[in-house]
Amino acid sequence: TQHLQSVVDGGRDETTRYGTSLDYVMTLDLHRMGLLPGAIVGVRAESILGSSVNRSARTILPVNTDLAFPLSGPGGEDVDLALTELTYTQFLSEHVALFMGKLNTLGGDPNEFASGRGMFQFSNSDFVFNPVTALTVPYSTLGAGILWIPSENLTIVASVFNTVDASTTSGFDDFGDGWTLSVEAQTRHQLHGLPGGQNFGFVYADDGNYLRITGRLTFEPGVGLEIPRSDDSYALYWSGWQYLWTAEADDSPIDTSNGRPDRRGIGVFARSGFGDDDTLPVEWHVSGGIGGRGLIPGRPDDHFGIGYGYSAISNGRLSGLTGGGKGEAQGAEAFYSIAVSPSAAMSFSAQAYDDVNRRSDTSIILGARLNIRF
Repeated sequence: TQHLQSVVDGGRDETTRYGTSLDYVMTLDLHRMGLLPGAIVGVRAESILGSSVNRSARTILPVNTDLAFPLSGPGGEDVDLALTELTYTQFLSEHVALFMGKLNTLGGDPNEFASGRGMFQFSNSDFVFNPVTALTVPYSTLGAGILWIPSENLTIVASVFNTVDASTTSGFDDFGDGWTLSVEAQTRHQLHGLPGGQNFGFVYADDGNYLRITGRLTFEPGVGLEIPRSDDSYALYWSGWQYLWTAEADDSPIDTSNGRPDRRGIGVFARSGFGDDDTLPVEWHVSGGIGGRGLIPGRPDDHFGIGYGYSAISNGRLSGLTGGGKGEAQGAEAFYSIAVSPSAAMSFSAQAYDDVNRRSDTSIILGARLNIRF
């Protein structure tokens, strides 16, 4: 995926960045290969070349999600090659499976109109994952869990993993530096014959070292200023999507992880979440919008999305500089993806986002993205 983005913030000079992300994805179905019944191996490796406008936009979360991960360090250096997923899944029956390995969490909140890892649909992270989980759910980490499918319309996933990101490391040295429990239920339904779905999730992190944003500095003799900290944190979130109209009847299953609407039609989506206001920089979040595919005659594979997101930011009273209270971050994005061929698409997007600093003007981000699947 190749990205070209420009940002104009408060009338300052325009900043343009060009970056390329390469994703190498492989799924080995050992059952179909005749090697091991019910076993699947998943592999994802990634490379990043160039840079993004994430720093220039000065937003609390990335305006270009695809180029923000895998994490490469404070300088945002290129990533030559990072193994961000290597999982082994063993189905014990048609309804229960166990998995373990290096987990990639970015697709953990799938949505028909707002996911796509920042490569295929929206670029801004508000419409890719729920920001209330950003502190406790790392992008890539070691973990294990269980998958339960009690019915065709309900999937429950529970997992435990390291809280420290291991995008460019093995992750084995992170044991003991905090762990996170995640439980999510994904449901499907039909509303007047039109498909929809919802995700409900809860995360709890413990044995960590989180700044208490709402705490106050204390002075310890012989030590100096002490920053209040907490061992644990939590967040709850929900997301949903619903088709409002489709061009034709289709009973085939919908894949919410493939980065595009599976039906020709139009629908709505929404996300919300809240968490521990003592430790999380994003105290609560809501976003929503519309999306669709194939609305222009003769262009059945083009798709689009328009969304708005709002996050309540905890300013805190840690340093006494802000005097407490809450900040906010809000903005919108619109994109249109043109299907060039069955394996290539060209997308154009526009974003408008307010900075957390109320004295800053709105950031305008314009972007173009070429995505090629081999």
